Amino acid sequence: AARKAYDALVRTWHESPQAPAAQLACAKLLEERGDDLDAFNEFQYLIDHFAGRFSFEEALDHQFRIANTVMTQRHGRFLFGGYLAPERALPLFEQIVKNGPQWKRSAQAQFNVGLIYEESEEYDDAIKAYEVVSVAYADDTSAAEAAFRRARCLYTLVNDNRRNEPAYRDALSALTLFLRDYPRSANAETAARYRDELKERLARMYFDRALYYDRIVKRPKSAVIAYADFIRNFPMSELAAQAGDRMDALQLEQEKSHEK
Repeated sequence: AARKAYDALVRTWHESPQAPAAQLACAKLLEERGDDLDAFNEFQYLIDHFAGRFSFEEALDHQFRIANTVMTQRHGRFLFGGYLAPERALPLFEQIVKNGPQWKRSAQAQFNVGLIYEESEEYDDAIKAYEVVSVAYADDTSAAEAAFRRARCLYTLVNDNRRNEPAYRDALSALTLFLRDYPRSANAETAARYRDELKERLARMYFDRALYYDRIVKRPKSAVIAYADFIRNFPMSELAAQAGDRMDALQLEQEKSHEK
């Protein structure tokens, strides 16, 4: 009854001095009753229509608390303990960042956007969300974790498409930058392992390309170029000496062929 009365006041006397307080009270009552999405929308109405006439910090605090509740609450509790549906909180966190890009918890809200996308295995969207945290909120405590998770998502995409060379390079770049910027992070050891693994796999892909030209299609000129490309990109590889020897042998064969 109180909520309906507050709502009626707002609708009937929208420009009155009491309207913002009534709208805030209406939103709080819905939140207390557990009507999370309706409460969030009522706080949003307050933000959209009564700017400067209420505590902006308080409204964002309520929205952030609601979004966290929606992200972590279980549904269908009587069925095997229920299930989580964090994606329902996605538009809420996105709206919070839009409402207050420089608010004290906007970095965490943006991080949660990335987290939800990552948990839903929507890695491209997660990568974009984490990148915003790393760039726009570089001084926030969540920036290091966001940088690592972005790199890990790129690493996962490589595993989904092992022949995609640009994906390797994107992941290696992200991992290298993370290790440069956060060398003391708890995730540094894992990131270094991912980086070394990808370097080895990419080197093998370059070497196999040279072998293809050399052994399969018998195109020595192309093989020499491919071996040289391998050595230039991976001079410290265990295969570099083998590639160099084979490249020298192919060049010698070509010189002998020209002499004849």
